[in-house]
Amino acid sequence: MDLPKILSSELIYKGRVFAVYKEIFMTEKGETVIEVVRHRGAVAILPVLSDGRIVLEKQYRYSIRDFIYEVPAGTLEENEKPESCAKRELTEETGFVAETLDYITKILMSPGYVDEQIYLFVARVKQNVTQTNLDRDEIIQTVIMKPEEAIEMIRNGKIIDAKTISLILLAKSLGYI
Repeated sequence: MDLPKILSSELIYKGRVFAVYKEIFMTEKGETVIEVVRHRGAVAILPVLSDGRIVLEKQYRYSIRDFIYEVPAGTLEENEKPESCAKRELTEETGFVAETLDYITKILMSPGYVDEQIYLFVARVKQNVTQTNLDRDEIIQTVIMKPEEAIEMIRNGKIIDAKTISLILLAKSLGYI
């Protein structure tokens, strides 16, 4: 199967986190127009305490106008390495500092319209060693729980964030929690 040929790509909107393009492709069936969201990428971190408990966040998300449970996460700065971003976001959002940081994999959240890649990490952390440094738009409460509690919250629909579900279940299957 041949790759579609890109005929044009027009910037429609550019924000601080992503840009939207109108792109025209030529496929075997003819011309196709799509909108594509281009994103710098992000990280997600599952912090694990020495006693095996994990650190999650209850965060307000403006897009859904509600709080959801998530692992700490954040967007890569321009030219930032995922490992550096993971350490920075972990400390900024939770006050925890990674003693070790293991890269697990990267995932695509919704490749039908966005190219965002999220790099997943597991961090061994000490108890809070610093204060959080939240962005102006972040409303976050840190929540510490046993991994089994988080897995039960996934089962009963209380954790619905895809990156969080992916990371917790991968960490469990790989023996991190």
